[in-house]
Amino acid sequence: MLVHISKSVLVKALQQVYRAVPSHSPNSLLSGLYIHADSEGIVFRGSNTSLTLQYKVDIQDGSVHVVRSGSIVCHAKYLYELVRKMNDDDVILEAKSQSMLHISAGGTFVRLSGMSQAEEFPSIVPPVSVALYPTVQVPSRLLISVIQQVVVAVSTSESRPILTGVSLVIQGERLTMIATDGIVRMATRTVAIKNEAGVSASVIVPGTNLLEISRLLGEDGDEPVTIQFYPHQIYFSTNRLCMQSALIEGKYPPTRDLVPSGYISEVTVNLSILRQTVDRVSVLAEQRLITLQASEPRLVLSADTSEIGDMCDGLAWESRSGEDFRITVNGKYLISTLRSMESDCIRIRFADKRRPIILLPTDENASWLFLLNPVLTN
Repeated sequence: MLVHISKSVLVKALQQVYRAVPSHSPNSLLSGLYIHADSEGIVFRGSNTSLTLQYKVDIQDGSVHVVRSGSIVCHAKYLYELVRKMNDDDVILEAKSQSMLHISAGGTFVRLSGMSQAEEFPSIVPPVSVALYPTVQVPSRLLISVIQQVVVAVSTSESRPILTGVSLVIQGERLTMIATDGIVRMATRTVAIKNEAGVSASVIVPGTNLLEISRLLGEDGDEPVTIQFYPHQIYFSTNRLCMQSALIEGKYPPTRDLVPSGYISEVTVNLSILRQTVDRVSVLAEQRLITLQASEPRLVLSADTSEIGDMCDGLAWESRSGEDFRITVNGKYLISTLRSMESDCIRIRFADKRRPIILLPTDENASWLFLLNPVLTN
């Protein structure tokens, strides 16, 4: 393999796939990055088996020139750090065998040992005919928005692995994502998509993988994302990026009954002001508990820390209907939920002190919803 490539392009490619490299793994090969060059360009790949990321620099981009084809796997950390700190913009990668990679830029020369055989590195499923496996396309910004809104509610506990995932359902021209930790939080959002092939799918994707995919898409411009469903895997791709995630096997628990069918009070507040208020009050929130109380003429938030002090703060509501209410919630979960929302104002619905509060947009046509269960106190 012999390749001339722009340093800035090389650094970006390595950054993208380095995200999949595990910090610790019993398989030493996974601490490496796979590099393959041929007449079409150069491909970089990283994997932790659950998530495999691949980034391609096409020969037509003009930033890479492939003199000789070949493949090699090198230690990810050292490869990335060395390339990132090189001065010259023209980098030469050369591997006469899979045992050694020579890197040169300006007056800098580096030799990195290869790791095992490149053919043993986890592969990524190539796109295949739509007729073989169901495929849909979703605008990048829309997909990022849906993922980042919903993934905040996934469980971080491995006691119920299925709840560490996000339910992704495509039915008709709608894509729905749902996440819940089964105890405190639930988030759901449905968006319209083009589904000319009539794809119908229901899978569970690890939440950590989806979050990483959304971050990568955010750095790759605004282009359509192809989603393809395989047995035990889901595949997201753009022109440069390929992201392959394992699926969580099993049936996602029903969530419809978690949403209270009615409510006795609703307040509408400015989302930005509410975020700032929660952020201030959380400073003195012992055990992260924040109490919300709706009474004339505003929504009041309060918290205290024993032997330190207490505080209350509030904001005027935009509108209100129903009874006064008082409820205590986990402040950490409240602020993370509020930060994931996209709206000028939100509605907060209260059903009962033992039922979750409902957070939803003021726009009746926006189809997202969050639940946050109360913390019962004396």
